Amino acid sequence: MCPMLIGSRQEFEHAVIIMHNEGWSIHALCRHFHTSRNAIRRILREHENQRDKGHEALTKKLKRVSKLDPFLPMIRNLLEKYPDITGVRIYEELKEAGYTGGRSILKEKLRKLRKPKKEPVIRFETGPARQGQMDWSPYTIAFTRTGKKMVQCFSYILGYSRRQYIDFVPRHDFYTLIRRHQDAFEYYGGVPIECLYDNEKTVVLRWECGRPVFNPAFTAFITYYNCKPVACRPGRAQTKGKIESPFKYVESNLLGGRDFQDIEDLRATARWWLREKSDLHVHDTTKRPPIELFMEREQAALQPLPLHPYDTAEVALKVCDAGGFVEFETNRYSVPSDHIADILSIKATEHEIMVYTPELERIAVHERQPAGAGKRVEDPAHFKTKISRYGLEPVREAFLELGEAAEEFLTGLTGRHPRNCGAHARYILRMKEHYQSGDIHKALEHALRYQAFEGKAIERILRAKAVPRTLESVRNERAGRLLERTLPRITQWPLAEYSTLLTQEEEDEKPGSERKDSGKNQGAPESSEACRDTEGLGEGAFGGGSEGDGSNGTP
Repeated sequence: MCPMLIGSRQEFEHAVIIMHNEGWSIHALCRHFHTSRNAIRRILREHENQRDKGHEALTKKLKRVSKLDPFLPMIRNLLEKYPDITGVRIYEELKEAGYTGGRSILKEKLRKLRKPKKEPVIRFETGPARQGQMDWSPYTIAFTRTGKKMVQCFSYILGYSRRQYIDFVPRHDFYTLIRRHQDAFEYYGGVPIECLYDNEKTVVLRWECGRPVFNPAFTAFITYYNCKPVACRPGRAQTKGKIESPFKYVESNLLGGRDFQDIEDLRATARWWLREKSDLHVHDTTKRPPIELFMEREQAALQPLPLHPYDTAEVALKVCDAGGFVEFETNRYSVPSDHIADILSIKATEHEIMVYTPELERIAVHERQPAGAGKRVEDPAHFKTKISRYGLEPVREAFLELGEAAEEFLTGLTGRHPRNCGAHARYILRMKEHYQSGDIHKALEHALRYQAFEGKAIERILRAKAVPRTLESVRNERAGRLLERTLPRITQWPLAEYSTLLTQEEEDEKPGSERKDSGKNQGAPESSEACRDTEGLGEGAFGGGSEGDGSNGTP
């Protein structure tokens, strides 16, 4: 007989059975296959048993006995009594009970025995224009012209029709968030009643007592459009499934298999994709194209847009430097040279930079440059001759407004530095960005005593004697002065009035005491009237300062 080719264990057993039926003895099979007699007998015995009991296509595996099996009742009791007990504690209890196995098998068993903590997510549908959902998703795209960059995809979807709006932006911040909301509302031609958000800080600052604390700036924006913000509970982002799933469609259909030159090319393609692909594809849940449901039921149910859009511009205070520029996001924008060293207001829209005087008169408009580009944007009409631009005259009036000592200091500065006194004056005026004008005036008085007529000397004095402040405090000071003029003057009643009342009450409460019409008692009604006058003042009556200390009790 030709030797059989033996590959697997099953082929080996089949060969033993066939050769034994052909007349091979067990001894001959052992020598032929180089195996033991017991192995050959076991194969032949199992074959006979299978023929007697019948063949079963689905073979049942024998369950191995584990060292952990005798302790399963104990484990179940511990889990039932202490649901949050750790695996280490259970292992310690089992060791004391005589368990000799390891921790790995215990961990696997605990995964099967513990009850799952996650509850099933139930999908719910909303009526037309009832709810919108919004989210972000980052993507790293290799642009063919500008190279690999990370972009943020803004996505907004209406819960009923599933009509989606997307846009791609270079960064994700508060102003980008509200501007993309405006674009989405204009795209739909209306606003849903409420919108669902996760817990990003631009929308939800924190959670307190189980309730979200929304960002006041975002609340002001979304309320302007009569839309109610709704926050998902922490760890329950799956409740925004209607907005999470479409990102997969964006990745596979829009971004998949396409090349883009730059972010503007990507945004243009996204607008085409929304119109030609997203609106027309049959949605897996509704079984209809989103644009059909939107046109039939949802468009008419949306809330109307306001007559004027919300002003989404960024506002900042900046000091005009000696070159006639203000800096914003590392870019420098020119202003008329008459405003050197002035604190100017900057209003930045998505595409423009507008500069205003302290009286809110617009003096410059520039095209906004990308953040971090470090570009210098100039308008030739803003610059005068070199003498007028860098000399003392353009800033003389602003310097004299620092105080009485400014004129004397300026005279000494002109005598000490006749050729570049304007540069020193501008250097001192630029310190208004970090110090109060009153502190700069005191520094000028100090410098006059020592005849220190230079900008660096004033800077050293301020660093030693004054406390720096940011430009944001300028806005706070203005608000404080306005609040001081608006609120009524609150004064505190003399403490002697209350002491008189307390003394009178103690005398009245003494046993056997009688009221006498003394001068002391005659003063009681006046004190009682004073007490009644203070009713309703609350904490303000005691929190405000008296007239003598110069405080008016305002915050």
